[in-house]
Amino acid sequence: MFSLFVSLFAAPDTPRSKHRVLAAEPLEKRELLDAAGLVPVGAQPDGALTGKVVYLHGGHGITNSGNGWGYQRPLLLDMIEDHGNQDQMSELAESLWNAGATVVPLRPVGHQLNEAVLDNDDAGVTFSGGWSNSTSSIYFGDAGDVPYRYASTSLTETATVQYRPDLPEAGFYPVYTWARPGTDRATDQLYRVHHSGGATEVKVNHQMVGNGLVYLGTYYFDEGTEGYVEISNKSSEAGKVVIADMIRFGNGMGDIAVGGSISGESRENEASLYWLQWHVQRSQGISSSTHGTSTVSAPTRYATFMNQQGIGSLSDRVFISYHSNAGGGRGTVSLHNTGSGGATPNQLLLAQLTGKEINDDLVAQNGEFVANWFNRNNNITYQADFNYGEINNSVINNEFDATIIEVAFHDNATDASLLRDPSLREAVAKATTQSLVNYFRAVDGATTPDIDAPPTVASLSAESNNPGEVTLQWSPGTPSSFAGGAPTGYIVYASTNGYGFDGGTYVAGGATTTHTLTGLTPGETYYYRVVAVNGGGASAGSEVVAVKPSASTERVLIVNGFDREDNSMVEKEQYRNSPTLTSDRVRLYGGNTRDYVIEVATAMKAAGSTAAIASASNEAVGSGAVDLDDYDAVVWIGGTESSKDQSLNAAEQSAVAAYLSGGGKLFISGAEIAWDLDNLNNGRSFYNNSLKADYVADDAGTYSAAGAVGSIFEGLSVQFDDGSASFDIAYPDVIAPLGGATTALGYNGGAGGAAAIQYGAVSGQQLVVMGFPFESLTGENNQRDVMARVLDYFGLSTETVETVSQVLDNDSGMPVYVESSPWNTLAEPGIGGGAQKFTLIGTPTTATWSGMLPFAGEAEVFVQYDAGFNRATGAHYTVTVGDESRSVVINQQQNDFTWVSLGTFSDASGPVTVTLDAAASTGANFSILIADQVRIDVSGVSPDPNGDFNRDGVVNAADYTVWRDTLDQSVVPYSGADADGSGFIDAADRQVWLDTYGMVISPPAAVTYSNLLTSSTSQALPVAVESSATSTPIARVVVGAPVDVDSTSAATRMGRNHYQPTARPAAFDAALLLLTDDGDASPALPSIETQRRSGTAHFEEIASEGLTEIWSAFERKF
Repeated sequence: MFSLFVSLFAAPDTPRSKHRVLAAEPLEKRELLDAAGLVPVGAQPDGALTGKVVYLHGGHGITNSGNGWGYQRPLLLDMIEDHGNQDQMSELAESLWNAGATVVPLRPVGHQLNEAVLDNDDAGVTFSGGWSNSTSSIYFGDAGDVPYRYASTSLTETATVQYRPDLPEAGFYPVYTWARPGTDRATDQLYRVHHSGGATEVKVNHQMVGNGLVYLGTYYFDEGTEGYVEISNKSSEAGKVVIADMIRFGNGMGDIAVGGSISGESRENEASLYWLQWHVQRSQGISSSTHGTSTVSAPTRYATFMNQQGIGSLSDRVFISYHSNAGGGRGTVSLHNTGSGGATPNQLLLAQLTGKEINDDLVAQNGEFVANWFNRNNNITYQADFNYGEINNSVINNEFDATIIEVAFHDNATDASLLRDPSLREAVAKATTQSLVNYFRAVDGATTPDIDAPPTVASLSAESNNPGEVTLQWSPGTPSSFAGGAPTGYIVYASTNGYGFDGGTYVAGGATTTHTLTGLTPGETYYYRVVAVNGGGASAGSEVVAVKPSASTERVLIVNGFDREDNSMVEKEQYRNSPTLTSDRVRLYGGNTRDYVIEVATAMKAAGSTAAIASASNEAVGSGAVDLDDYDAVVWIGGTESSKDQSLNAAEQSAVAAYLSGGGKLFISGAEIAWDLDNLNNGRSFYNNSLKADYVADDAGTYSAAGAVGSIFEGLSVQFDDGSASFDIAYPDVIAPLGGATTALGYNGGAGGAAAIQYGAVSGQQLVVMGFPFESLTGENNQRDVMARVLDYFGLSTETVETVSQVLDNDSGMPVYVESSPWNTLAEPGIGGGAQKFTLIGTPTTATWSGMLPFAGEAEVFVQYDAGFNRATGAHYTVTVGDESRSVVINQQQNDFTWVSLGTFSDASGPVTVTLDAAASTGANFSILIADQVRIDVSGVSPDPNGDFNRDGVVNAADYTVWRDTLDQSVVPYSGADADGSGFIDAADRQVWLDTYGMVISPPAAVTYSNLLTSSTSQALPVAVESSATSTPIARVVVGAPVDVDSTSAATRMGRNHYQPTARPAAFDAALLLLTDDGDASPALPSIETQRRSGTAHFEEIASEGLTEIWSAFERKF
C-alpha cells in the first residue's frame, strides 16, 4: 500500500512557522542533532499516571448531518465551543503525557495542518534485523498489503524499523502510532521519536490498547526527511512481540466527503467521527460500527473498541471529554448519568473529583487570570433526567469510567474571557491531571502514588565565563495544592535551534538551583530550558534561555522580560465563510511561547555578531542573580508586558538605571512599556530620565515604521505583526525623545510619531528604545537588519554572514557528475532544458555529484528531479559533507521539479558528495530513478580574501595559473579564483593574489580548485612529488585541472627545482611549474624551455606578462 499523505493549507490564520519554509533561495536555519554537549536520547517522564490509559476527547466539531457542513455551536463572545474543546483537550494531552500516562486521543492533538502517514510497506519505512510478515485480517492498510510486521522481543536490541516521512515544512508535529493489540504483545513496546533535538523514547503497552491512534508526543521536526520514528524490539520481557504497522505525523486537512462535499477545514476542527472514520476506512477487518454514525457517541464507541477489557482492569483506564456550558451560570460542572444503566461504575466519583479539583484550584489562583474564577463550592456535578450519550455505560459496558467536564459557560462574558486565556486553559489541564491521580488512587486501592508533578521553574539564567562552558541558575516554583508537589530534581534540556531539545541532563536534589555544563562548542549558540521532576511526573518547561560560550571579550546579555499570558495574544482563526469574523484559539505552542531569545540570538548571528551571549529572565535581573554590569550590552525583550505583570518592576528599573549611568548599552523594546511606566506612572521618572523617552499615545494605529533621516535606522522600512504571523501587536506605543535623545524610527501612517529613539553620551552610554517588540518584526531579514544597526551603533564587532548556492548538474560531466556505470538519457528534457539521466531500481550502479563548500558554515543539500508515476518511491541517497555521511530516502513520485532537502549540516566544510544508489533504491517493478541536479547552500562567514586559488594552503605561483585559466568565467562565489566573492573571475581577484602572495593559509583544503568550477572536462594528471624533509616546495603545482598528488619516494627528481610527471596522458591541458624555496627560487627560463622541448617534462606556455607577475610577486615576498 502507498499511503504517504501530505497536505498543505495556507489559511489566513496560519501561525508563523519559527523557520521559513524552503522556497528556492534563502537557507533555512537548522542545526545538527549531534552538536557537542547534547544528550542524544531522552524519554517520556515517569509519573503518577505511568501505566494508566486515558482516552481523551474534545466535544463537538464541524459536522455534516445532511444539510451541509457547519459547527455544532455558534460563534459567541469571540469563541466557538467546538474549537475551545479541542484546544483544552490538547492542553490535557500534554499534561497527562508529562505525568507518564498513555494518551489515546479521539480527536487530533494540537495544531498541525500538514500530515504524513506511513504504513509498514510504504517508501520511507526501512527494516533491519529479524522481522516477520503478519497474516492478520485486522490492520491499517489496503487489502492485499502486508498487514503488519512483527519481531520477537529481546533484552538487547536486535531488530528495528524506521518510519521516515518527507515533511513539507518545519514545525511542531503530534506523532501517533497504530498497532493491533494482543496478549502476546510487549507491555513496553519501545518507540524512539527522532526529532530536531535528538530522540525521545516512549513505551506503549499494546496488550491494553490498540487498533487506533496512540499519542507519542509533540515534537519539533525540520522539513524534509531528517526526522523519523523508530520501533525497537528491546524489551524487559522475553517471549513477546513488537508490532510495526502505521505511524502518523501531523493532523492534516479534512477530506471525508459527506453529501458530496468535504468540510474545507482542518481535521482538528472536525468532529471526532471523521477523524475515526478516516482511519477505519483505510484499515482492514474493522467495521464502521466501531464508531457508528453519531458524533456524540463515536469517540466513546471507538475507545471501547480500542480498549482491551481482558487486560488489566477498570482501575487503570478512564475516559475524559471536555465541553463548555451554556444556558446561564458560571464555573466548572462535571456530568454523570442516572443509575438506571447509564452510569459507569464510578462515574459520580469521577465527576465529583474532577469538578471539585478544577473549581478549588482555579479559585485558589484568583488574581492570576484575566478575571476571577467563580466559586461553585460543592455544586460541581450535574445529572440530567436523561443519560448523556457520550458517557453512556450502554456503550462502555463497564470497561472504564467516563465523565464530561463542562469547563465554564461560554455564553457568559466573564467565563468566555477566561476560556480564551492560555494560563487558564493550562491551569484547567493541570487540575484535571491532579484529579485523575486522586481518582485512580480511589479506585485502585491507593496504589497510584499520591503526588502531583511539581510547579514550573520560576526563573532561569544561562551565563558563560569560559569557552565551551555554561552555568545555568534557576529558582524553583512554589509547591501548592494547585501548582504541584515539591521537586526532587530537575532535567536540563539543551538545543541548538531552541525548538527541538535533547534527551536532557538529570540534576538531583529539589533544593539544587544551579548546574554547569562543559564540553560545548565555543562560538556555537545553545538554548536551554529546565523542567522540575518528582514521582508525580514533570512540570511544564521553563522559559527558554540562550547562551553562546565564546572566547570573545565582548559580552551581550539577552533579558526575557515578557511573561504576560492572557487572551490578548491568542491566535485568531478565520470563522467559516466569513471575511471578517474570527474565533480565538488557545493552542499548544501558541501565544506567548516564552522563547523569544531564539529570535534575538538568531538575529545576532545573522547580523554577524562575534560577541559571547548570555540570557536571563527579568526576575533573575531583579533579584540580583544576574549583574548587568558584567555585560557590554543588554537586549531587553519587553513583548506586550504591561501593568498587570509589570513591564519593569522597581528592582529591575533600579538595575537598568545603574547600568546605564555606568556607561552601559541597552536595546529595549515592547508595546506597553511606555503605557505602563510613563502613562500609568509605574516608573515615569525612570522612563523619562533613564530611558530618555516620553509617552505620547497608546496606539500608533499602524504596523509599519521607517528609519528617520540621520538615525541608525536610516533607509530601513520595517513591518511588525498584525496577528497574521503570531499575535497582534494591537497597541504599539507612540513615544518621543527626551534628554538629548533623537528619533530613530517613525511610524508610517496611523497616529505617526516616533516608534523608536536613540541616545548616546560621552560617558559611553548608548540606548535604543522601541515602542513595539523587536521579536514582532515580521521576516528574519527585518530582524537581522535592525539588530545589525543596533550592534553597529553599540560598537560591537560583527562579521559578514553570506549565503551562497551552487548547483551541480549531470550535464556538467566529470568530475562534477560521475556514473559508476552508464545511465540512460531520458527523452524528456530535464531542469532548464538539459538532459536527465535514468536507470532501473536494483541496477548495480550509482550516480554521484561532487562539489566543494566555498567556506565553512551551515550547509543544506537539495535534490531536484522530474517526478512521475513510474519513479522510485524509495530513492536512496547518501549525502557526505566533510567527514559526516547520512542516508536519505526520497519518493521521486512526488515534488515534481521542486528542490527537496536532503538535510542540513552545521559547522560544515570541505567536499560535498551526493550519491544516488540504484541497487539500494526501492519501488514497484520497473520503477526508474532520475538523476538531474543537486543544490548546495552554505551560510556562514566568508573567508578573508586571499589568493590560495588551488587550496593547497599557501598563496604562490601555482595559484596564478588557476586565475588565468578561469579568467572571465562565472563560478560559485568564493570558489576557485574568485577571491572577492563576486562570482566572476576578473582583475580584482588577480590583485588579491598579488596582495596576499606568500601567505600561508591554515589548514589547507584537501582538494583542488577545479572541483569548485561550474563545469570541467579535464582529466586528472598524476604527479609525483618527492618526499623530502629538507626541501618544501612553495609552489607545488600550477594546473588548470584536477591533480592527484603522489607523495611517494619513487618520484624522479629532475634537478634542483623541478619534478617529473610519472605519466603523460594522451591529451591534457595542464601545466607544471614546480618551484622550491631552498635558495634558488627562480629557475632559468632556458632550462624550463629545454626540458619542455626535450619531452622529459611538460610545461604549458606562459605569457611573459604572466611570468613577470609570478616572479615579481615571488621576489616581493621572499
